[in-house]
Amino acid sequence: MDNWDDLRYFQAVAEAGSLNGACKKLGVNHSTVFRRVKGLEEKLGVRLFERRDARYILTGAGEALLGRTGQVASAIDEVDRLIVGGDQALEGTIRITAPDGFAYYYLPPLIAEFGALYPGIEIQLLANSDDLNLSRLEADIALRVTSNPPEHLVGRKLWSMPWNLYGSPQFFSGSIGRFGIKQLASYPLLGPERNLLRLKPMQWLEKHVDKLNISARANTLMGMAALARSGIGLALLPADVAEGLQELGPTERRFESGIWLLTHPDLRSNARVRTFMQFLTERLMP
Repeated sequence: MDNWDDLRYFQAVAEAGSLNGACKKLGVNHSTVFRRVKGLEEKLGVRLFERRDARYILTGAGEALLGRTGQVASAIDEVDRLIVGGDQALEGTIRITAPDGFAYYYLPPLIAEFGALYPGIEIQLLANSDDLNLSRLEADIALRVTSNPPEHLVGRKLWSMPWNLYGSPQFFSGSIGRFGIKQLASYPLLGPERNLLRLKPMQWLEKHVDKLNISARANTLMGMAALARSGIGLALLPADVAEGLQELGPTERRFESGIWLLTHPDLRSNARVRTFMQFLTERLMP
């Protein structure tokens, strides 16, 4: 094997299960991924995937290669982190990943302020509802909404974000207090899809879905908030995405999410990462 990139493309397809998923992960086009995987199969003289419609299913040879590829990728990622972690220059690039609400409302003015203080540092803001892998340097810093941050990352909790029920002003003239399932059943409600189903407040809604009137669904909190602003229904949301909506009150079960600022241990000595994390902590902590 004379090119690690071939293995990187193979690993991306194997993990995503499709060319489209690999394209999204790698930031390249469909034909590039297809060409690299096909070339790897030709070099090795084996089929690594079975193609079933748009799905790519690992063959036995593919499974064996993936196990080895993971070991190689981990070693390369570790070397990359050690190199980046030792960089003491206050210039270069920092990539920060954050949920949509923070990426749109909280971070832009802070990034502008930081840029004026450190013009040699370029901030790349990655708005993403998925958790990017800091071990693979998909991002350098993560602002995450979670109650249990990954143990392999380091950082601190900034504050707790409350969840409440929100709606457009057409529904109520003021807060009506705490909502139980019986009260919620009387109103059109917005439900979660896909990644949102991993969140505890959304799981609570889904547990009672047979008693509720779901008028529409969305796969992001920003999408749910947009639907709520259009008057389609009420939405259970964290406060960071509820701009322009009326807070109607908490649900009978109270929810809150911890806001964590995180990085990989190998990067905390990097001067850019350390400086930006300190800046964000000072600006975001209450």
